[in-house]
Amino acid sequence: MISEEPPSDSVVPDRYCWIPTSALEPGMVIARPIQGGHGNQLTLRIAVGSSVTSNTIAQLLNKGVECIAVRQDAAPDEAALAAAVARHEQRLAEIFGDQPDDACRRLRDALRACRPSTC
Repeated sequence: MISEEPPSDSVVPDRYCWIPTSALEPGMVIARPIQGGHGNQLTLRIAVGSSVTSNTIAQLLNKGVECIAVRQDAAPDEAALAAAVARHEQRLAEIFGDQPDDACRRLRDALRACRPSTC
């Protein structure tokens, strides 16, 4: 089981975004603490400010971690934001199709309102 520790305002950077673990690259910096384990045994702990390595990525993938918050030092430019929105909309269309039923439509609309990550 993987869980995120409660954030501490003094260590969480102002800007971060969630990206799929499979999209992590060495050198990225962890923005939210991560811990995980099996049962009541802690087997993984990554602190805020840790740099991602290829070994870190392999461990996270092995533990089934799907996404990670990474530090984003600069605000995205308009082109990056537009591209992220387009990818987000395309993925929603893949998941929900053209004619989702009422329950699925509400979920799709909520996900659309959340807006995509701009990493």
